[in-house]
Amino acid sequence: MRKTAGMRVPVLLLLNGAPGAGKSTLAARLAARRPLALALDIDQLKHSLGGWEADLQSSGLQARRLALALAGRHLEGGHDVLIGQYLARPSFLTQLQDLARECGARFVEAALVADVPTLSARLAARRTAPDRPEQAANDRHVGPADAAGHAAALEALLAERPQVHRLDAALPLEELVGLLGRILDAPISQEDAS
Repeated sequence: MRKTAGMRVPVLLLLNGAPGAGKSTLAARLAARRPLALALDIDQLKHSLGGWEADLQSSGLQARRLALALAGRHLEGGHDVLIGQYLARPSFLTQLQDLARECGARFVEAALVADVPTLSARLAARRTAPDRPEQAANDRHVGPADAAGHAAALEALLAERPQVHRLDAALPLEELVGLLGRILDAPISQEDAS
């Protein structure tokens, strides 16, 4: 994408967090307030693949490849892409950073952080009343007993990534939307420019 003077630089946001933290909800709510921003839900892509549950690893990797392609096209058009996705390993993070650089976009990394009792309670509530179809599908593979392991894995990743904006998942949704919006709209720092 060619940039001209005064042209806004698109943002590629990765909003990380353990299952049940509220990533997809927050990304969708924030996207609704940003013109032509795309809340890209990788779980929706994965669940649209035929037989995805037969091989969770292959379907997850294919969904990520599709997400990279879709995000790239949207960023090249000058529009923000907001991805809410639980990542415990850095490989996909690196791919997202590389994509942002290739598209002339700013890469922003944030994480919704919640304690284990909160995550367990949210996952239990989601099992009885999922908000979206992908939650019901995912809940066959992750539950309240998995909260501690997911939280620990996320913390281990975040310990290696001090630049991540940590957000308290216990804050009200509208407050989180405002905080994250301000992060995305902050002036580009020297680290972002390099």
